[in-house]
Amino acid sequence: MSHLTPHFDTPRPATPPPGAAKPPLPKAFYVGLITTFLFSISLTILAPIVPLFITDELNAPEHWIGTASLFLAISAVALRIPGGAFSDRLGRRQIMIIGAIANLVAAVLYVASHTIAMLLLARLITGVAIALFTTANKALLVDLSPPARRGEALGLGNTAFSLGLILSPLLGEGMKNAVGFQAVYVLSGVLTLLALAATLALPGGKPDRCASPGARQDVTDTLRERGTWASILLMAGLASIMTLMFTFFPLLAERKALLDDAPRIISSFSIGLGLSIWATVNSVSEPFAGWLSDRLGRQPVAIPGLLIVVIGVISLGQASTTFGTYLSVAVMAAGWGIVHTIADALSQDAVSPALRGMSAAVVYTSFDLIIGIDAQAFGILIDGSNFDPFFLVATVSTLSFSVIGILLSSRLLTYEQRATQPIQSPGD
Repeated sequence: MSHLTPHFDTPRPATPPPGAAKPPLPKAFYVGLITTFLFSISLTILAPIVPLFITDELNAPEHWIGTASLFLAISAVALRIPGGAFSDRLGRRQIMIIGAIANLVAAVLYVASHTIAMLLLARLITGVAIALFTTANKALLVDLSPPARRGEALGLGNTAFSLGLILSPLLGEGMKNAVGFQAVYVLSGVLTLLALAATLALPGGKPDRCASPGARQDVTDTLRERGTWASILLMAGLASIMTLMFTFFPLLAERKALLDDAPRIISSFSIGLGLSIWATVNSVSEPFAGWLSDRLGRQPVAIPGLLIVVIGVISLGQASTTFGTYLSVAVMAAGWGIVHTIADALSQDAVSPALRGMSAAVVYTSFDLIIGIDAQAFGILIDGSNFDPFFLVATVSTLSFSVIGILLSSRLLTYEQRATQPIQSPGD
């Protein structure tokens, strides 16, 4: 059945009646959060290290930094949908194990990298690890959570990943300065081993599903859901903000001298602190947004989240001091976290348990592709220290995609709610 057309049935509450006890999250869910956190740190400690390794250790030209990012993106995009399909068929834990093993192989290659070719191979395999582990992990957390707490569970999962980003800039850069690049790569491998050990402690099994013609049909079934498209469009809007923060924020801060008045005690890591502020605020807003949307509905929470994001973007475009910059980043992160959790919940609400891995894969493949397009397009708009066209396009892009996504999310029923509706005969 297609759900792209508006559904005007009155939505039933996804939560228990008032006063009823909330169903608990099982212990395995919290083990899943630990795997998310450990895998996150193993990845994000490399973010500030790899560009410097390319230029300082391998003595390669700066353009190889972009090439290394491209190699990671290519494999991540290429393998997300197969990873989702396999997790729906073989089970979440099995695909997470394969993803963790791939990340271990990548860590070994980083340690052994003495040429740009070896490093590019390591980045390619890192993309494989990201595609398999994160796609299956998101579906696993939904599998382990009751429908009435799905938004909250997804928010907690996103927070576990963000917590890794809070620690990683200081951990990775500090270890590199104290010991060297190789020590960071070894630490990434150790953290991946811990994530693998935690993954092995998760329950096995795979979703109940009827015989399926294959992954192509799963993609088709997923894209028939209006909730999937609402999620894709919301994530398309958020892609502009992600590109702004994690591709252009360092350049923005440098060209506009936004952090030149930073106190001396933080001046050596003021840009990294901005990213940590983002991750800290995001880690608080995501579970709160999920908890609130489980009670009020997805759309009523997404609307103020979008307004907060836009206020943050406009504020950052006008910032000229360290305090103003950090405050703007915090506001953006709060709104981004709210809308991100709603987008995740909409995509998972829409599909059966047998398609949760594919749903995550489809949404995040689109997200990765749009980030790549935004990164190329936004870079053209920068003229020296003039970022006004950049911020204008980022604001319009965020609003345009997200407003359409919010409109599509109107009066959506979850898969569980649709499944419990009585089937009406044509004569009724």
